Amino acid sequence: MSISTGLATLAADLRSLAHSPRELWIVYAMKLFESIGYFAIYSLLAIFLSDDHALDDAQAGAVTGGWQTAISLMVFLAGFIADAMGVRRALLVAAISTMVGRWFLALTPSLGGVYLALALAVWGIGAMKPTMNAAVRSYTTAATVAFAFSIYYVLMNVGAAMQGPLIDGFRAFFKEGLDVVGHHFSSSQAVFAVGACCSTINVGLALCLRPAPPGLGPPPPLGNPLRIAQEVLSESAFWRFLTFVALLTFVRLIFQHAHTTWPKYAIREFGEDFHFASYWSINPVMVIVLTPFATLLTRQFKPYPVIVAGALVSALSVFAMALSTSVAASVVFIVALSIGEVVWSPRLYEYTATVAPRGRESSYMGLAEVPMFVAKMGAGYMSGWFLMTWCPKDGPRESTTMWLVIGLMTVAAPVLLLFLRGWLEVPEREGADVTGKAQPT
Repeated sequence: MSISTGLATLAADLRSLAHSPRELWIVYAMKLFESIGYFAIYSLLAIFLSDDHALDDAQAGAVTGGWQTAISLMVFLAGFIADAMGVRRALLVAAISTMVGRWFLALTPSLGGVYLALALAVWGIGAMKPTMNAAVRSYTTAATVAFAFSIYYVLMNVGAAMQGPLIDGFRAFFKEGLDVVGHHFSSSQAVFAVGACCSTINVGLALCLRPAPPGLGPPPPLGNPLRIAQEVLSESAFWRFLTFVALLTFVRLIFQHAHTTWPKYAIREFGEDFHFASYWSINPVMVIVLTPFATLLTRQFKPYPVIVAGALVSALSVFAMALSTSVAASVVFIVALSIGEVVWSPRLYEYTATVAPRGRESSYMGLAEVPMFVAKMGAGYMSGWFLMTWCPKDGPRESTTMWLVIGLMTVAAPVLLLFLRGWLEVPEREGADVTGKAQPT
């Protein structure tokens, strides 16, 4: 495909997407604000727990991992409930949950209050992911769905990119914290307050959503989450899809380490003033720029092989830091990880939405989080243990060994996905609803 042809196709995709209902663009805006709030907290949480509340690496990692585990559990439960409630109500409840939890996290002075704040936001964060995915599918057609998820993924990364200057800026300019209307915020809590403002905006956006136009939306919700769960779990295709996602989880865990292990590693190896969040922003910036073109170049291929190829590139990225403890090696890791991500991650959203029956997208997305739920139970503690063993705050370090172990744990997954393709690949539903009847496209 020539550059001119590619640009013409890209412009045609944008024109097609421009005719989508306004609700699609509201969902896009909600995804942007949710990404700002989520990534700003996620990237800073372990450091906040150690700096503000004196938790050691293992304790901070365990709290962060436990929080992520709880979110994955909520994603699992939220899928069924969102399909039963309907997209609009589910998004509103989720936005309120994140708003309350994040304001409490920004304002509470105690460690117990931090735990309560994290718990209050868990439902909202968990419900946002499957519900927003279902919303994108609800407000698009078969012709626009692939590009719609590409833009959705780009906007998520726009939000992620903003957390870099936000975190580093607040840590640099508000080292001693700041006082607002008589309340003292630490630099981390000030960042969390920005996330809370984003969630407050999302509550207003959720109130503006309307039902999908005729011919686009899923069937009316059944109103019975248990019946929905029974339907989905009885499908053999679902179990093959779940096995596929379980293997892919080993690649997805790289991003857990990027947000929990790598920041502390970078500060300890490169100095307290190292702008780790800005360096990590290379990832979302690359994703923003490259994702539409990656989707354009791979759209003629089925999602499965594209996902496997991208996952292999992402898995190999970790070995850069297994070879060298340097800023350059970290940059190579981030760049290679990003190239792989733009290939596989947007297509995973599309794959999940298109192999699921119409009206069951949230359930599939929720159940797809089960392997991550299991993995995250140990990922946070593993991060803390790795740091204490190979990259402690004080004493000799063997950081390359740490990244070698992480790399070996990761790279086996895409190899298995390649060899098991014949059994694992699930055909797309092509618009079929839960009754098997084709939907208009």
